Amino acid sequence: MSPARLWQLLRFLLVIIGLVFVIWGLSVLFTYTYPFVFALLLSLLTVPLVNWFERETKLPRALGTLVSLLIVMSVVSGVIAIVVTQLIRYLTIAAEKLPAQIETFTEYIQRMFNEKLAPLVNDAYESIQRLNPGQANSLEGGITEIGVQLGAAIGVLSRGVAGLLQDILSALPLVLLLFIVIVLAWFFITKDWPDYMRSIARLNERKGFKEFELVMTNLRSALFGYVRAQLTLISITFGIVLIGMFILRVDNPFSFALLAAIFDLLPYLGVGTLLLPWAAYAAVTGEWFLAIGLVVLYIVVIVQRNLAEPKIVGSHIGLDPLAALISIFVGLQLFGVLGFILGPVLAVLLKALYNAQVFHYMWKFVIGPTTPKER
Repeated sequence: MSPARLWQLLRFLLVIIGLVFVIWGLSVLFTYTYPFVFALLLSLLTVPLVNWFERETKLPRALGTLVSLLIVMSVVSGVIAIVVTQLIRYLTIAAEKLPAQIETFTEYIQRMFNEKLAPLVNDAYESIQRLNPGQANSLEGGITEIGVQLGAAIGVLSRGVAGLLQDILSALPLVLLLFIVIVLAWFFITKDWPDYMRSIARLNERKGFKEFELVMTNLRSALFGYVRAQLTLISITFGIVLIGMFILRVDNPFSFALLAAIFDLLPYLGVGTLLLPWAAYAAVTGEWFLAIGLVVLYIVVIVQRNLAEPKIVGSHIGLDPLAALISIFVGLQLFGVLGFILGPVLAVLLKALYNAQVFHYMWKFVIGPTTPKER
């Protein structure tokens, strides 16, 4: 291997090692600064509203920031309150109907037992009577072992649920502290945003900071685009579910469509969290038209979501639909539920780094200076 190739290999290894250390450092830094990262993302979404207040109403920056934060938190709290209120309302209605439904379900189980299971039990009992003492003892021992294992499993499950509840209660003070820190950081970052922008503008005269600004501009555009994409998707889900509720002649169709749109934001489960238990309940109570209709509606929503999401997310954040689909899938595999958001954001970050020619500079560093003979 020539000395030039050897130096290229060494520089390539140096770049790889540097990337590994940068990723590791960012992950460690995120562990300690994630409340401020979330506050920065919230500020990116809130700054246009604050700028509008400052420009149109002549409010001081601090007061406009406070009003904007209160508006955003009020909207979010209002949506949560509507969802919780509707859930409580429908749970109350279900509780009122529950005694009659339990009686109907009990009669259904009794009829099924008499018609289907009782003959099988009688046949099994007669078969057991024909067993010799050794086989009967073995069968009884197996049944006893199954009972012991089932009791142990129920005990483990009970302890797990109790431990989960204890962990949730013990985490409440930390959650409250994180909420306060995020809100305060959100306020200060948004209020002082023009100062940060002026500092970045001064740094733009230095080498390398224009590329940094380009990356941040792309990320901000992607963040707004992602929010718009999700609003578009849940609006489509709202429309489909609303039409389905009218077809199925359900009372309060707008309320159910709104709940479905909110649940549609949940990765993996989505509207199935609402529609599938409802369909199962309708099947048990004998409302087969409603049960089948809800299952069909769920399939339509899921198919629509999976077909439209890559296209809509990709167009709003500036990615090819295939690249958006790959980023969502890889993000879910790497980061779990958070990958639903982090995957597209990281894809946009890579695209922004490419547009800023960061990879071009890295490649030039690896290749190094070339001599006339090497050209």
